[in-house]
Amino acid sequence: MTFRTLAPKSSSLHVPSDTGAVSSARCRVVAIVRDWDLLLAEEAVETLELLAGEVIANAVVHTGEGCRVTVSWNGTCVRLEAEDAESGLLPQRAPADLDEESGRGLQLVDGLAQAWGSRPTTDGKVVWFEIGGCSTSPSRPSPAACVNDPSFEGAPRPVAVAEPGCGVLSGSRAHVTAT
Repeated sequence: MTFRTLAPKSSSLHVPSDTGAVSSARCRVVAIVRDWDLLLAEEAVETLELLAGEVIANAVVHTGEGCRVTVSWNGTCVRLEAEDAESGLLPQRAPADLDEESGRGLQLVDGLAQAWGSRPTTDGKVVWFEIGGCSTSPSRPSPAACVNDPSFEGAPRPVAVAEPGCGVLSGSRAHVTAT
């Protein structure tokens, strides 16, 4: 008999610079989360898969290099971080023309993630997003959650909670960009 746990978990993988590796990295992220046997709604896992593909593809395509992907669980949400070695401007959501074949990745992340952002690192940058689980228990987290992002030197940054598949949207989603 197995028991589900709310204990924090983390796993990392390297994604090579080949754009063909994005699909297998996305599948690996989902396999990691499924192996953890978390209390996540299926729709949340599907959203994780979609957004992981977008963020990982951005890191590989826009840098021409591989990236390091870290997926973690803090007992409430799954966080994915894609770290690449391209320094410079941090990514921003930008409108895409109707006839453009690309340019909608961060729009998807902004629309579906509970929270997302980016921050510079010593060698490049990290783009991250969080997906929350659906809980029907009375101990469900408050809609006013806090995201602790290292770019804010450990200070909690209040964000609103939007849980895909739960029909709950309090306020607006958070997008945090550190400069």
